Amino acid sequence: MGLFERIFRIGKSEANAVVDKFEDPIKMADQVLRELKENYQEAIAGEAEVKAAALQHRAEENKARTKGEEWEKKANDLLDMVEAGKLDAAKGNSLAETAAESGQQAIKHADEFASMANKEEQALEVMETAIQQLKDRISEAENRINLLKSRAKTADVSEKINKTLSNVDTDGLMGTLDRMDSKVTAQEFRSQAYAEVRDTTLSSEQEINKILGTSSGTSALDAIRAKRNEGK
Repeated sequence: MGLFERIFRIGKSEANAVVDKFEDPIKMADQVLRELKENYQEAIAGEAEVKAAALQHRAEENKARTKGEEWEKKANDLLDMVEAGKLDAAKGNSLAETAAESGQQAIKHADEFASMANKEEQALEVMETAIQQLKDRISEAENRINLLKSRAKTADVSEKINKTLSNVDTDGLMGTLDRMDSKVTAQEFRSQAYAEVRDTTLSSEQEINKILGTSSGTSALDAIRAKRNEGK
C-alpha cells in the first residue's frame, strides 16, 4: 500500500469518525424512514405505469385478434361466394388471399401485444412482492424508530441525572452533616455543664427550696394577708 493511499484511508477513517460523532440517532432514523417511504411512493408509481402498459397491450391484443377473426371471416365469405358461383373465381380467390394475409398480420400483431403484456404482468408480480416487502420494512422501521425514540429519551434523562449525581460530593456533604451534628452535640453538653455549674453555686437554702419546689422569699402583699388572717 502506497503512502498516499494510507494517508487517504486514515483521513477517510477520521472523517467517518467525526461524522459518526455528530450523527443524531433520532434524526438519522427519521431520515431512513423518509427514504423508505419515498422509495415506496416511487415503486407504487412505477407499478401503476407498468400495470397501465399491460392493460393497454392486452386491449391491443384483443383488438388485433378480433380484427384477425374478422379478416378470416371475410376470407371465408369470399370463398363461399366463389364456390356458390356468385363471384368470379380469380377475383374472389385474390380478394380472399388478401383478407387471409390481413388476418394473419392482425394475429401476428396480437401475439406481439400478448408477449409484451405477459412480460409486463410477470414484472408486476415481482414488483408486487418487492413492494410488499418494502411495506413490511416501513412498518418494521416505524416500530423500531418508536422504540428507539423511547430508548433515547430514557438514555438522555438517565445521562443527565447520572451526570448530575456524578458531580455531587455525597461523602463531603454527609461529612458536613456529621460535623454539624457534632457541634450541636457539643453545644448540648455545654448547656448541661453550665446548668450543673449553676446548681453548685446555690446556697443551702436555695438548694433546699429548689428540691422542695418552694421559694424563700415572700412578697409584701403576702405578709399583709398573713397578718389579716391572724386578726380574724
